[in-house]
Parts: sequence; structure tokens; C-alpha cells
Amino acid sequence: MGHAWELVRRLTERLDDHSTLPAELRRILQILKISEEAGEAAEAVIGALGQNPRKGFSHTWDDVRAEVCDVITTGMVALHRLTPDPAEAFTRHLARIAERDLEERPEQVPSPAPSPFTGTAPFYRRYRSGPPAPAAALLARSVADVEAPTLLVLGSGTGQVPLVLHAVFAQTDMVEPDAGMVAEAELLLPYLRGPGQTVRLHPVKAEDFTPPSETWCADLVTICRAFDWVGQGTVLRQLDAWITPRATVAVMGDRSLWTLDNGWAQALRLLIRSFLGDDRRTGADDIFTPHGRPYADVLAASAFSDVREYRFEDQREWTPHQVIGYLSSTSFASRAAFGDQWQAFERKALRLLVEYCDEETGLLTENNTFTVLLANRP
Repeated sequence: MGHAWELVRRLTERLDDHSTLPAELRRILQILKISEEAGEAAEAVIGALGQNPRKGFSHTWDDVRAEVCDVITTGMVALHRLTPDPAEAFTRHLARIAERDLEERPEQVPSPAPSPFTGTAPFYRRYRSGPPAPAAALLARSVADVEAPTLLVLGSGTGQVPLVLHAVFAQTDMVEPDAGMVAEAELLLPYLRGPGQTVRLHPVKAEDFTPPSETWCADLVTICRAFDWVGQGTVLRQLDAWITPRATVAVMGDRSLWTLDNGWAQALRLLIRSFLGDDRRTGADDIFTPHGRPYADVLAASAFSDVREYRFEDQREWTPHQVIGYLSSTSFASRAAFGDQWQAFERKALRLLVEYCDEETGLLTENNTFTVLLANRP
């Protein structure tokens, strides 16, 4: 840390050498610049989450980290202008915070086990969408009459479902076993917690989830694009004890690029098979084996046998590079699954996708359907 403060001292002197402003004004402007840099960090977060409707995913989390470093550096320069010994002032202040907030070490959270999605999380966060707006509105209506409702998200990934639903709920519990997904979701937590809201992340399998308290009960449970990845019978039996009498279980998702009928998706699927074989992969080593029964039948045979189906047409447009990013988020075409063949596959995939792009827009159109199964006790 001492070396960092020495660099800040030299940087401040260099800035002063090029300034004609009085020292007092330089101090004031430096403090104001902290707000400017913080605003750029906030803009980067919005861009990394793809929440600017005009720009979409305009930043990465690397950009966010860089902007935060700019905030810290600007603050260090400001502190240097305010005191002759900024390192001592900062250390003393940090010690007071530690004495106040670190009296006890927090309990260590166990590391999640590896999964078929190992290595996919950064791409999953950026290229996987949450439920479309009409589906999100349907889910919100299921708890419209509940005061301070609780949401349980099984297979929460990097947080796509909580991102579109969290404002409706007083408590949100996210359950996700993949270590990379958990790390990405942790970055999202500060933006999910509003006044009076509690958001918890549980790095375990759905079958191993334990409610956070004896009185805890969920009013809505969502399993989005993850029902094939959980022990369906076990989870549904456990949910019977975890949720309120009128709670809803929502199993939902859409078709992946492995099953889409679009011509470009079919051609891309053939290319994937030419590298990895005809069977659908789950990561680097395993073959995907679906449960086989329709989800509606599985739910109907459980305690939640009152099942209703809702379908929402969902058209998306992709650039070829975005399609490659999406593939990197999947278990069947992850970079780990390709191994040292990835670069060769990526080159061929990009050439193939460019040939299918619309001549005017340069984009690929995906026609999909997002299906929501709402299940309740009869």
C-alpha cells in the first residue's frame, strides 16, 4: 500500500505542475471529481447488466472494475490534497471501520461443487435473457394479493430471474450450485437489495437447499431453464414443505439453439456435431440425458397438480458474435466441451452465421416461444 501512496504523491505533484488554479480550488475540484468517476462506474454497471434500452450490453465487468479503480484513485488524490500524510489518515480510518464491523469473522460459505456449466458463467450473464416482460408480469400477478412476498429461485444461474422480479418481493432466495454462476450472481446482489428487501444466495444444489429460518416460506418458486438439471421428484416433495398453502411453482423456459427450427440454428447444430459428435454434450465429458417426461406431467403427478400453461412468442435478433457468446454459455457447446478445438470451431461458425445474416440488418432472427407452467395445490 505504501508504494501506491508514493505513486499517488507523484501523480498529484504532476497534476499540480500543470495547473494554474489556487490550491484550495484544486482540492474542491478533486473532491467533486469523485462524483464524476462514480457516475461513470454506475454507467458501466448499467451497461454490464444490459439495462440501457438504447445501448444494450455496452460494457463488461472488466470495464466496471476499471471505473471503480478510477474512483479509488481519484479519492486517493483528493485525500492527498487534504492531508500531509494521507496513508496514515487512511490507515487510521480503516482501522476504525475494522474495529466497528469486524469484531467477528463471518462464517465461511462452502465452495459450490463443479457443474456441467463450469467456465460458462461470464457468457451466461451477458448472453442469457430473463423471462420476457409478459411472462414476468404473469409471475408478479401470482403474488399480487400477498403482503411482503418471498421468492425462491432454484437454478438461479447468474440472476436473470431475480433481476426482472426482485422489486416485487420482500425476500428473494437464489439457489445455484455452479461456482462460476455464484461468483457472477454475487456481483448482482447489491443491485437487487432495495429498502426493506432481503436477498440471499445459497451456493448449493436445489435438492440440498435449507430454508434460512424455521418460519420461512416461499410464495413463488421459479425454475427457469433448469428443471432437467434438478432431481425433479425430490425437489417437488421438498417444496411441499417449503411454501405457503397458496404458493405457486413456476417451471419455465424456451428452446435452446440445440432445438430451434431456424435454418441458421439447424446449420450451426450440424457444425457443432461435426466437432463433438451427434449426442448433446453436458460439459467436457458427459452426454446429456433428459428426464423424458413432459414437465406438465411431472408437475401433475406432484402435490402441485393444478397446472396451467402459458406461451409467449419471443423474437430475438443476434449478431454472429452474440450467437458465439450464447454458445459459450451452454453446456452442450461450451469452450470446455470443445477444448483445443474451440478456435477452429469459432472461425467456421462465424463464417457460417454471416452467410445466414439478413442482408439489410446483418442480423440473425430467432423465433422462439417462452413457456410458463404455473402449478398450485388443487
